[in-house]
Amino acid sequence: MSFLFDQETALVPRGTDQFVAECSEIFQNPSGAAFGGWVAAIAARAVEEHPDCAAPIVSLQMSYLSAVAPGEVEIRIRLLKSGASTQFWRAELLQRDAITNTADIVTSNRKPTNIDYQLARPETKAMDGGIKLEVMPMTPNWVATYQQYIVQGTPFSDNGTPETMTWIKQEDGRPVDRKSIIAICDTPMPRTFFLSDIPRMGSTVSMATYIYASEDDIAAAGSDHLLLRVSGATVRNSSTDQRVELWSKAGTLLATSNQIGFFR
Repeated sequence: MSFLFDQETALVPRGTDQFVAECSEIFQNPSGAAFGGWVAAIAARAVEEHPDCAAPIVSLQMSYLSAVAPGEVEIRIRLLKSGASTQFWRAELLQRDAITNTADIVTSNRKPTNIDYQLARPETKAMDGGIKLEVMPMTPNWVATYQQYIVQGTPFSDNGTPETMTWIKQEDGRPVDRKSIIAICDTPMPRTFFLSDIPRMGSTVSMATYIYASEDDIAAAGSDHLLLRVSGATVRNSSTDQRVELWSKAGTLLATSNQIGFFR
C-alpha cells in the first residue's frame, strides 16, 4: 500500500548529495507555508536515502530560517564525520537558491545494555473521553492526515497551564517510522492556544528531536495511536517553550522533542 506521507515526502535524486522534494498544498499551513514537521521529515529522509547512511537517525536539530513555499525544495546534504557506529550529517534546504532551513542530523547504531530505565508513561484518559480534532475552515491542511484525540487541555481557552496530552496516529493507518516520528513531534498546537481564548499564532524557530526507540520498539508501535505529552516551561516575552514526549500505547518512550517558537 502506498501511504500519503510517503508520497508527500518522496525525493528525487539530483546529482551527488542532492535531492528534490515537492511542497504541495497537503502539508501547508493556513499561511501557505509548509508544515514544519514535513520540512524536518524530508531532511531526515534525504539522509536515510543517501548511499553512505549506515545507521538509523537518533537526533535532528532544525533551524527554520524562512518559510518554505509551495513548489520545489532542494535538499543538499553532507556527511561531516563517520565513526564506527555514529555519523554526523548536515542538511540544507533551499528554494530559488536561498536557504530556508538547516538541519544537523545524527545517525547511530545503538545496542541494548544492562541498564534499562525510563519514566513511566503518564496516566491519561482513553480516546473516547477526549476531544476529536476535526478539520475546520482555518485548520491547517495537514491536520486531516492525522487522527487526534485531545485528552488533556482545551484549545482556545485559558487552561492555566500549557500542558496537554493527545492520542495521535496517521489517518490512513501508516505504521510509524523515524521520519514520521520527527513529523509527529511538531504536530502539537502552539502553547499559546491553551493559555488564551484568543488565537495567538506563532512559528517555530528551532526544533530538536531525539529518538530513543529501537527498531523493535518502532515496529511494535506499528500503526496504533501514540500518546503526545506536551508542556512548556515558559510562554512570555513573545516566545514559547514546547517540550514533547512521544509514547507508544504499550508505554515505551519513543522520542522527546524541544522547540522555541515566537508569537505576537
